[in-house]
Amino acid sequence: MLLFIQVFICFLAVIAVGMRLSQSADVVAEKSGLGRTWVGGLLLAGVTSLPELATGVSAVTVLNAPDLAVGGILGSCLFNLMILGMLDIVSGREPLLKRAPVSLGLAASLGCGMLGVTSAGLLLTQKGIHLALGWIGVPSLLLIFLYVVSARIMTQFETRRRAAILEVEPEAAQYQHIKPARAYLNFTLLSIITVLLGVWLAFLGDQVSAATGLGQSFVGALLLAAATSLPEVVVSLEAIRMNAVEMAVSNIFGSNLWNLAILGIYDVVYIKGNLWLEISDVHLFTAIIAMIMTSVAIVGLIYHAVSRSQIYVTWDGLTLIALYLGAMYIIYRS
Repeated sequence: MLLFIQVFICFLAVIAVGMRLSQSADVVAEKSGLGRTWVGGLLLAGVTSLPELATGVSAVTVLNAPDLAVGGILGSCLFNLMILGMLDIVSGREPLLKRAPVSLGLAASLGCGMLGVTSAGLLLTQKGIHLALGWIGVPSLLLIFLYVVSARIMTQFETRRRAAILEVEPEAAQYQHIKPARAYLNFTLLSIITVLLGVWLAFLGDQVSAATGLGQSFVGALLLAAATSLPEVVVSLEAIRMNAVEMAVSNIFGSNLWNLAILGIYDVVYIKGNLWLEISDVHLFTAIIAMIMTSVAIVGLIYHAVSRSQIYVTWDGLTLIALYLGAMYIIYRS
């Protein structure tokens, strides 16, 4: 009973702080001039993904449970994409991906490419081909490199896109009463609190999973992923409420980019050997489903950009939810 009380309290704290974090990120987007898409896709996504990094590094180095850590990362990618489907249901009459700029397809496409590298690394390992430099697998190095390249591409693209838009229609200031130094300090403090709460929630989730006796792959893909992804849920919901759709959607795609880079970091800190040799075969299935879900989101972005749909629930949102539920069932049965 005490464990579930702690979980409930932590949930409430994450919700309260996550709402404040979204508002603070919106202020930073204005004060920095970088815009909601960049702040959501790189800065805010990095903050909400840090619990995965902290809990995963702990699982790899202290608990010697690399499969649990990898399951948490790939499961988090699935969970994040499922969030898009849930947001589509609660965001109002107009489809969520219709309200989001089609340029967000860039971040989603980069994430799909990194998922492809992950899938290739898992497949090669299953076939007995172990590409490594020292104890670090070559796929891990590629994931870290690709994230750096992706972040640079997104920054350059968003800078040029915003410059073109602002030439035509200057952006009205909403937070003139807040000084930049205060905005950056508030965001930093809220980010630290969010990370600490995320780590605590993941720790509690690990205790719950130990009590259930479920397998590491399923626990990582479902319980740990859901626990560490709660900040993304809260932040995205609050961003929708603030009518900052581009920040909500870019946070989802950006979090998946961060997650895959974190997978490479796990391999770096796992000095006992090649992390890829310790990963369960079922995670190849998880990575492939994540690629399919990302592709569905990209198609939805492009299709809804020219569609006139005004329905509450869209085919892409329902497909994302169905793919997630189906994947969890198969992982549970494996």
